[in-house]
Amino acid sequence: MLPVPLHTLALKSCRKLALPVFILLLTLVCMMPKQAAAQGNKRVVQLSGFVAVGDSLYGVTGVSVYVPGTNRGTQTNEYGFFSLPVLNGDSVMFSALGYKKQFLKIPNNYSSQSYSIIMQMQEDPTELPIVDVFPWPTERDFEQAVLNVKLPDEGRATAMRNLDPDRLRELFETTPMDGSGNFKTWNQQQIQQQQNRYMYPTISPFAIPFLIKSIMDGDFKSKKK
Repeated sequence: MLPVPLHTLALKSCRKLALPVFILLLTLVCMMPKQAAAQGNKRVVQLSGFVAVGDSLYGVTGVSVYVPGTNRGTQTNEYGFFSLPVLNGDSVMFSALGYKKQFLKIPNNYSSQSYSIIMQMQEDPTELPIVDVFPWPTERDFEQAVLNVKLPDEGRATAMRNLDPDRLRELFETTPMDGSGNFKTWNQQQIQQQQNRYMYPTISPFAIPFLIKSIMDGDFKSKKK
């Protein structure tokens, strides 16, 4: 049996692969006219309009107006107006930061060349999570850092001396009063003097019998003589 040359084997392999590749290309060529016809049946519509905030007449700047899945899109200008070519049956999306997404469906049987709308965007504020800025990764590290703080000896000595009970008592006894304290003390002294001036002597009821007996016995007369 004679050996088969290498180029002959390669030629036979190419002939075997040529048939499947040819069938695949033929299928794609047959499908392209159908897709083109389907695309050609859709009318081009010039979509234009105004994007406002709710029921107001304030235009929203920078709203993205596009057809998802395509490269057709635009943005509203500084006054909230836009214009975009679309096709019948397209679903147009309106999206902007801080607002809910809105959708607009172009009717399949729409026959006019222009489509004008006023899109009302609803506010949807995004609440960001609270971020605690902490100079230490954990509370344990923070506690350890506080425990490791070393105060100067002078400051510690001064603090201990100022908080000494004997020192505080001495300051309380020797520190002069302010104007309010002086007036309060003087007022209390005046009230005490008034009370002492109108104070009447009191007699114990148990001493009255002894007083009467002393008068009858003449003790006061004998003492006067």
